Amino acid sequence: MDTTLEIWSMFVVLLTFAHGQSITTTTTTTETHTETETTEYGPISMVVDQLAGIAVDVSDQTSSQLQGNIERALSAVTGNIESLTTNAMDEMERAIIEANQFILDNPSCNPAWNLQEFTANVTHQLGGCTLNLGRLVEAFRRDGQKVMADVQSFIQQMAQLPIMCQGQQVGVALGALSFEFDNSNNCFMRGITAINQGLALAMHNASLFLLHTRQLSQEQVAQSQQCTDAVVYQVLQHLSAQRANCS
Repeated sequence: MDTTLEIWSMFVVLLTFAHGQSITTTTTTTETHTETETTEYGPISMVVDQLAGIAVDVSDQTSSQLQGNIERALSAVTGNIESLTTNAMDEMERAIIEANQFILDNPSCNPAWNLQEFTANVTHQLGGCTLNLGRLVEAFRRDGQKVMADVQSFIQQMAQLPIMCQGQQVGVALGALSFEFDNSNNCFMRGITAINQGLALAMHNASLFLLHTRQLSQEQVAQSQQCTDAVVYQVLQHLSAQRANCS
């Protein structure tokens, strides 16, 4: 939101200065009469194009930062799933190997023992522990794409605004944000205000989305950790009982 406020402040200062420095150039021929508003930097339309380009560049940078934040948060949740499963298997690995060797050395203890089936069952239980985290990743990826699309739509409107205003098509372009405009310059000023407000709201919603997702992921990680701890405990107890029965 700070970035969008910065963009709007820049527009007010520069475009107001451009109007203050404007000169009306009149060209007269026997057939035509043309008036062009200019500044010492060129026609106001050129200044407007330059300002729109600057705003788009700044907004693109903010959008890229948002995309990076979403990707890092998504990677963190995915990494938690992998870590929970890997750590749990590491805790059980030695006990499983030792129990398997003990039972193989004493085949009469548990003739039905099958290491592959036992390991697959343990893996399945651990997968159940991280099931909600997996669903969170899917929802986060889907909703993150919607958040980015919302932000990008305002940046696209910002880039197209000068052309839209020249053709007085801003009402079509902005939809619910549309206004009636006296001329292309007023169109740009009021149009960029509406777009800036929409972009600020989109960025605010994106921040809330990231905050909410982080909170959910922390809660889900804690629950998944409790679940995997319980699986590890039960597996170790079961293997210990298997060896005790063979003694």
